[in-house]
Amino acid sequence: MPGRPVLSEEAEREDAVEREELYRLESKIREHRGRRQRLIDEVRQLSAEQKALYDARQPRQERLEVSHQEHVALGRQLGEVRRARDEARRAADQALIAVREFRGLEPRPSAGRGLPSRGSDVPRPEAIRREIKELEMRQQTTALPLPEENALVERLRLLSRLLVDAEKGAAAADERAKKLRELEETLRTHRAEADRLTHELGRVHAERESKMQSMREQLVEVGRLLAELRDKGRQRAEAMERLEASNREVGEMEREAERLFRRSRERRQEARSAVRDYNRSVRESVAGEGAFARHADAQLEELMKRGKIVLGR
Repeated sequence: MPGRPVLSEEAEREDAVEREELYRLESKIREHRGRRQRLIDEVRQLSAEQKALYDARQPRQERLEVSHQEHVALGRQLGEVRRARDEARRAADQALIAVREFRGLEPRPSAGRGLPSRGSDVPRPEAIRREIKELEMRQQTTALPLPEENALVERLRLLSRLLVDAEKGAAAADERAKKLRELEETLRTHRAEADRLTHELGRVHAERESKMQSMREQLVEVGRLLAELRDKGRQRAEAMERLEASNREVGEMEREAERLFRRSRERRQEARSAVRDYNRSVRESVAGEGAFARHADAQLEELMKRGKIVLGR
């Protein structure tokens, strides 16, 4: 089995220096590979933390969007309720004006035709009927002097006219009272609706403010997660830069080591080739040609002076 080719002193020194450099490069490559593996683990860890933050942020972001939509819907509802309340208040004001105007237009009884003077109490139809009945009973059961009889008849005629007017007045008063009750009921209805809408407005406003507070809290949480996510992204980018730099450095050292190894291999191949040439020249000079042998020795010596590999094991 052939051994390691023998090198010249200069080539041996170069080979030793490059071999030491190769050992140093291999040591640095192992060190950088360990560092690169740690960087890879760091990148993977940061990627996992990024994904965890993203997964934690997504449902919160979705809830925030839902809360925002609900807040917008409550804003629209608030505007609708406010418009309805203002409309109910205007309707209540109009109803109040209608009640006051109706009360202010109440007719006054006028004097004449034996009716009570303005401002006096107008008898009710029941009282007039009762008096007419009493006078008719007196006329039928009592013999009265002619003057009293004439006065009684005149009184009956007056009461008859009063009864007609009283019945008309009572019907009108009942109609007015009914109308007044309707107007007052309309007023109460509009006021109740305005009060209800005012209460509803306060409820919707409070709910909207509560939703806004909830959105603020959610925004703080989502913002915190987003900031952490960006920070992890920055850390991962920095780790990736260090990893790429380490890869480039390892690549350069591996190329340098490959170059040194290739030079050493080429040097030994040259040595083996020189030895083969020398052995061939020796075999050719065995026939006794001393001059050719001396020429071969001189060639070998010249090769050694030039630093070429000349011997083999």
